[in-house]
Amino acid sequence: MYLILLVASWMLAANFYHLAPAWLTLVVPSLLSVAFIVRLAFWLRSKRSIGNAAAIPNLLSRTNLVAVVLGVGILAWTGALFPYGDAFLQAHVTFFLALSAVSTMFCLVHARAAAATVAAVAVTGAVALMVLSGNGTIISMSLNVLLAVLAALILVSIQGRDMERMVRAQAIARQRDREQRRLLRMVDDMPVAVMTVDPDTLVINYANETSLRTLRQIQHLLPIKADELVGTCIDVFHKLPEGPRAILSDPSRLPQHTRIRLGPEVLDLRVTGVWSADGGYIGPMLAWAVVTKEVEAQQHIQWLAHHDTLTKLPNRAQFRKQLDTALGETEGPISLLFVDLDGFKLVNDTMGHVVGDEVLTQVAARLLESCAGLNATIGRIGGDEFAIILPSEEGLKVDIFCSELIAHLSQPYRLEDQRRVEIGASIGVAQAPLHGRRSKELLSRADIALSVAKVAGKASSRMFEPEMERKVHARVAMEARLREALRERTGLYVFYQPILDIASGRITAREALVRWHLADQGWISPSDFIPIAEQSGLIRELGLFVLEKACADAAQWEDGARVAVNVSPGQLGQGTIASSILSILVQTGLTPDRLEVEITETALLNEEANGVGDLRQLRAMGVRVALDDFGTGYSSLAHLRAFPFDKIKIDGSFVRDALNRPDCAAVVGAVADLGRRLGVTTVAEGVETEEHLKLVTREGCVEVQGHYFGTAEPAKRDWKEVSALAANAA
Repeated sequence: MYLILLVASWMLAANFYHLAPAWLTLVVPSLLSVAFIVRLAFWLRSKRSIGNAAAIPNLLSRTNLVAVVLGVGILAWTGALFPYGDAFLQAHVTFFLALSAVSTMFCLVHARAAAATVAAVAVTGAVALMVLSGNGTIISMSLNVLLAVLAALILVSIQGRDMERMVRAQAIARQRDREQRRLLRMVDDMPVAVMTVDPDTLVINYANETSLRTLRQIQHLLPIKADELVGTCIDVFHKLPEGPRAILSDPSRLPQHTRIRLGPEVLDLRVTGVWSADGGYIGPMLAWAVVTKEVEAQQHIQWLAHHDTLTKLPNRAQFRKQLDTALGETEGPISLLFVDLDGFKLVNDTMGHVVGDEVLTQVAARLLESCAGLNATIGRIGGDEFAIILPSEEGLKVDIFCSELIAHLSQPYRLEDQRRVEIGASIGVAQAPLHGRRSKELLSRADIALSVAKVAGKASSRMFEPEMERKVHARVAMEARLREALRERTGLYVFYQPILDIASGRITAREALVRWHLADQGWISPSDFIPIAEQSGLIRELGLFVLEKACADAAQWEDGARVAVNVSPGQLGQGTIASSILSILVQTGLTPDRLEVEITETALLNEEANGVGDLRQLRAMGVRVALDDFGTGYSSLAHLRAFPFDKIKIDGSFVRDALNRPDCAAVVGAVADLGRRLGVTTVAEGVETEEHLKLVTREGCVEVQGHYFGTAEPAKRDWKEVSALAANAA
């Protein structure tokens, strides 16, 4: 632009050199030339720093200002020259304005404001020429200049607008490019493997570094190397690529999450669509990872949630699901067997949990052996309880199977240290649909049948019968009423049976025996409610009730006899009975030497160490301790060594049979002699006749107890209430 103006200006000045003053033909052109050259130098120098976006607004502002100054200056100069020329030179002035304006405007196409300024100057000059000349030719040329400038202005505006749009688009593109490069750098640095795929060809067109690193771990399973991934079709990951192709090429089916197996490895794929700012679908992006170990861990956790870790059998929850499935899928009869190990608790407690676990593992193996080929399902339900779902196929008798299974499980178990362990098994059986069509019913009824089998003597099996369930419901109802009786302290009484010294006939003690009366059932036998109390955990509360009542009653006896109270196995070994008895003695005012606690050998069997500790505390308090029902339990003599009892009570079954069985009489005599040698009082229970009395006296017993001397009776203060109950019953 400046070169055009420089040349055109001097050409115009040369034509007017001999006509116009020198200041118009030499001075002014020289000043304009200096201005043109300075601006030219400025532009050449500023091109090096044009990339600085912050400088562009100031640069455009200066350009607009310079356009105004130079435009006005050129217009004033040409206007001053115009009167000095003839028609031909005046036409040259007009041509100069037109040429300069149009060429300058096109050079300023990228600066529309400056071009508009030039157009304004050119229009002003054309109008001025028309006014000053009065010549038709000049006026015509001026009109042409005006039209040319207007046309140029329109074109420059259009091109300038397009230019601005192009620049803006380029700026946006550069910004997007920078953002994309930044995003790609971020994706490259991400710990997640990412790939992008061309939606038309499904060729991988980008893979970040994590993708390549991950692919190197499994490239032995693929027909390509990691460095060949980009440019390879995505089909390389699939044996049957039709499905993945349909998903990746259809954005409406995205996002997708799936897992595919590649040899022994598992790949986790998450596919999402990438969209442009205008909503166009660019293509799918895959985030993927090798999750073989995670899948194995999840499968192991899932397995642990449904299986017993020791025996590897289904656990209770999984077995219940399998039972529901069997009941839903099978139309024929199904037998549900509950298997409980007899004697396992003793093995586990005495030999340790390591031995117990080894036995349970062998039990599971034997169950699998016994059920082999029967399409049976086996599960471990609890500690030493197992269950079996047995399809009742034609010719299969469940009772025969149970007998064979019990025999198999009762065989000795050889441990790793060559020791041998023997346990037994009891089985309860319920059948569908005979005993129920729902798993809850069958499980409950098989459990009921198992309880009956264990009560029947263990090492046996029982098929469920409705009467069993009725008895269970009755037991549950009785437990609830016993719990209420203990809470309300109603209907429970303590009766006392005397114990006499044979030599003097004096009552030395009275045994406290608990009795329970229900208004609608009368007197409940202790053999009915004592086992319920022991099984339900109420025996401790019941035992404390008897202790409180017996000590309070004994404190009122005038003969000073001792009171003997039975202590159940459930009360020993907890470390609490000594403090409870001490509190009761203080509360009732009974001296410790007037209290005898009677324990059975069973009470010492399972928790002997802790039980003996409780007994020693009682002895230290002055309470006497008696061993009840001697001869009917396990290791009787060993218990006499474990603790120095004050009294031994010979079980009444030996006394009652002694008249007809010499061996029983010999046992009575041997125990009496043992007591005499140990300095322990011996009491013969079950003395019902004079012949019994003579026999135990002859055998050397010291004290006697039985119906011959009196039945159990309530305390005097309870006589009236008990008599009223008897009268109402009558």
